[in-house]
Amino acid sequence: MFNYHELTMNEPRGSPAKRKQFIVICCVVSFVCGNALINAGGFNTVRIGQGKFTGGEFVYKTMERDYAAFVGLSRTVGEDAGIPEADHENAVYSVFLDVDSSAGIPGGSERFMTGVLNGKDVKKELMAFNADVVEQPPDAYAGDYNEGDKFGAHIYYEVGSLPASVNAAVCQFVYTGGFMSPLIYEYKVFPAMIKYAKKLLPEDSPIVIASTCSTKDNMCTHYIPLQKADKFYLGKRPLTKDYASTINVSARTDFFAAVKATMRVLGFGGKKTNKEEL
Repeated sequence: MFNYHELTMNEPRGSPAKRKQFIVICCVVSFVCGNALINAGGFNTVRIGQGKFTGGEFVYKTMERDYAAFVGLSRTVGEDAGIPEADHENAVYSVFLDVDSSAGIPGGSERFMTGVLNGKDVKKELMAFNADVVEQPPDAYAGDYNEGDKFGAHIYYEVGSLPASVNAAVCQFVYTGGFMSPLIYEYKVFPAMIKYAKKLLPEDSPIVIASTCSTKDNMCTHYIPLQKADKFYLGKRPLTKDYASTINVSARTDFFAAVKATMRVLGFGGKKTNKEEL
């Protein structure tokens, strides 16, 4: 059976059939993305208050990747611990270490830890998974080391202690469990929380965000510790400002070059000079 694309593939460029096909595809994509954006709270107000972050023993995996990956790693950790995704709230947490954009950490190099907080009953079970970890060679494709297509299976579990009962900026926001929620968090919720927290934190204080999410309530609770933020690196990882200095400068340059090129394509950049065209 022929689909519409096959029926129009021999049509000349700019023909009415081609234009109609393009318009239909754009409308469908716009509707799907728009619906996802609305459901993920793209137009919701970010309301921030103050509360307490519980803290305690943390059994976790660490990853350097775009923050959207926390969704997949949370599912892996929850599955390993026998915690249904609907019950992740106040059990499975992700701690984002490099959320302050002023540090200049390029996309894909941000660090985060995802694990079970105060899960004494599952600590032994989680640590037992380390025996089956197949170490990933440098620069290897991580997907080849995710046993049974389980995201993050190649990463060891570690144990640390997050500061207990610290004052924190707190925000609850919509969570759908899909790709749009992490994007809303990274570009809407986290920047608003960071702006709020910077007014309360010492100037040289690092900024981290701890999040716990529930698909049952369609909600994530995000915390920015207003005390002992440096302790959230668990003594094993450099603070963001120190980590930034270790990142390859060319990688950072390439990232910003890609952003500029994208903006130019979208019509927000200036025209190319003759030198650029060469």
